[in-house]
Amino acid sequence: MKNLIIRYAASIAKPGQQFLVLFGAPGVGKGTFAKLLINDTKFNHISTGDEIRKILKGNTSKSFDPKLIATIKDIVAKGGLVSDEIVMNILQEKLKEPESAKGVILDGFPRTLRQLDLYEKILPTNVVVNVTLRADILLEKLAARRTCVGCGTAFNVCDINRDGYVMEPLNPKKEGICDACGGKLVVRDDDKKEVIEQRMKEYDEKTHPLLDRYRAMGVVIDFEVKRGKKDYPRLWDLVKQKLRV
Repeated sequence: MKNLIIRYAASIAKPGQQFLVLFGAPGVGKGTFAKLLINDTKFNHISTGDEIRKILKGNTSKSFDPKLIATIKDIVAKGGLVSDEIVMNILQEKLKEPESAKGVILDGFPRTLRQLDLYEKILPTNVVVNVTLRADILLEKLAARRTCVGCGTAFNVCDINRDGYVMEPLNPKKEGICDACGGKLVVRDDDKKEVIEQRMKEYDEKTHPLLDRYRAMGVVIDFEVKRGKKDYPRLWDLVKQKLRV
């Protein structure tokens, strides 16, 4: 399983299939914009982190390779980390899904230069949306996230209106309770201050350097968030200029 991707000597993208990468620091809003872009592009949304969580819960699509599922479960059960090669295999399994026929939106992948090296051997990059947000605003938003323990739906109790940034809270209808499934809302461990700071450090060291490569390709759209979801029409106008939609 570890060496599965080596058999591909050229791109495995299908004719007409397009690949959009959502790039940016943790919590900057990639997931929010992904949901909106899915509706307009009809692309498949692929977050490898989410896919690993689905695998562990047994919620993958029927097309997924059962050997890959078993391998990932075994690695996690033993306290190991999923390798870059296996992450690439997850991506390849997602490409089998009918929703990927037109294209995919990659959210949070590639994360490192090595992952990008592996990716470029078999798949193209059409557009990279570099989503940015001022550091102090970003930290405030991350600390205010609330996530459902049942279905994973995210809310945010932060209300920002200063320095040109206007971001309304995304509150649940009932405090502490998920609108979608009635589950309990909690502050995830990786949304706690000390973990946030570590995640930001890792992003600066390992992920941010990918931007230089993407810029050399001429595929980057820089997009600063000022008003949260209300900025989406502006983003969509920029994306349409790069994609065939």
